[in-house]
Amino acid sequence: MNELNDDQLLQAYLDRSLSPQETARLEERLCREPELAEQLIEFASDDLVLREWAADQDHVFGLPAETEFLPETDNVQPRPTVRRLWYPVVAVTSLLLLLTGGYFLKGTFQLKEAEAVVLSSGERVQNHIRQVLAEGSAELHFPTGATVLISAPAAYEVTGNNSIHLQEGKFIANVPSTGIGFQVDTPHGRVIDLGTLFSVQTAETEDTRVEVFRGKVIASLVDPAGVVSSSRQLDEHQSAKIDSRQKRIEDTPDFRTRGAQYGIKGYSNSVIFQEELPEALATGKYQVFEHDDLAFIFPERSQVKLPRDLSVLVSPTPEEQLTDNKLHYPILLPAGTKVDCFRVYYDPALQEGTFLPVQGEIEFARPVLGVILEKKKLNQTDVLFHPPVKPSAGEIFHQGTEVDRGIVDPKARYDEVMLSADRKTLSFVLLSGEKYVDEFRVIVESAD
Repeated sequence: MNELNDDQLLQAYLDRSLSPQETARLEERLCREPELAEQLIEFASDDLVLREWAADQDHVFGLPAETEFLPETDNVQPRPTVRRLWYPVVAVTSLLLLLTGGYFLKGTFQLKEAEAVVLSSGERVQNHIRQVLAEGSAELHFPTGATVLISAPAAYEVTGNNSIHLQEGKFIANVPSTGIGFQVDTPHGRVIDLGTLFSVQTAETEDTRVEVFRGKVIASLVDPAGVVSSSRQLDEHQSAKIDSRQKRIEDTPDFRTRGAQYGIKGYSNSVIFQEELPEALATGKYQVFEHDDLAFIFPERSQVKLPRDLSVLVSPTPEEQLTDNKLHYPILLPAGTKVDCFRVYYDPALQEGTFLPVQGEIEFARPVLGVILEKKKLNQTDVLFHPPVKPSAGEIFHQGTEVDRGIVDPKARYDEVMLSADRKTLSFVLLSGEKYVDEFRVIVESAD
């Protein structure tokens, strides 16, 4: 077989006709050879290619036009995450952003001057003004649809309608297809989003850490003059450290193992572990956690010695189910019991009137003693596990989870939360819509 010249290779790359091995070799060259990358950009600048790229965004990264209601069956499967692999599109987009600083795609994100970055309260955030967050959390809403939840202590500066400079601190960002190209600058590097859910943590005198929960980002090492010296793509479930002292981007241990220090052995791909739990999560204040096919689990409080008996729900054993006892039933955890508390949270962002399930599984290292599902019980147990800050009269802090009703009405679909026979694996199917949230507490035996 004759070797393809560079022009033929690049065209085949854009046509997606290269083998996986040929694609990998070419992408390695693109990272090493700026001239070849510029040549690819010239090829990609063809109007037909750009029109195809723009048309594909809603299909690849967006939501379907219609969502069906759940079938009336017992085996409900959630909508699978869209995972079509558009490597040429992502690579070209990445190169355009990295080599031109986003100028080439500027027209994609041109916005009315009246539009601005705002806090969840609606307060406008001025560009190029250093902001310091001493306590709590702040969620920023960008006109492109990107949302960023910053946790204190932090210092940051909004630099544009789709960009931010994080001087110090940590945030999680949720970027839809309309916000592709969202840029985060830190003292050591730059992160350019390609439509993802990701987090960035940095300190001025240390390094920058990047974790990708969904999608892809481009992480770059930036020198003091602001020039990108090296870059690499991070895919779903990957994490890396931008080390300015060593002048390199290093892989870091799989962040999915971080839950082990909290007593979580593992979880399904539909679950994301987050260490930081915001205040009043279920009030709808924080949109960064709105995601159609992902449930979040937060460690809420550990080593809590119960001051009084606590009522929780448990699943019936297999033997009890044989006697038609299929409902959850309450038990009392005696005062003095040491427990850890976790919060499971699901908040889809679908259009009003539609509902979407998420199915997941979480394995704990120690037995689950029970769950707290009802809104009233969640509010009552805040004093133990998550006391609200300055509660307002009539404000709803929790929405809860409704289960077991399908037994009364077989045609109805409700949430399902079940424990394994050894009480170490929790499985769930949560059904919610745009205006609703499903959440519950998991009470686990504390380590000695």
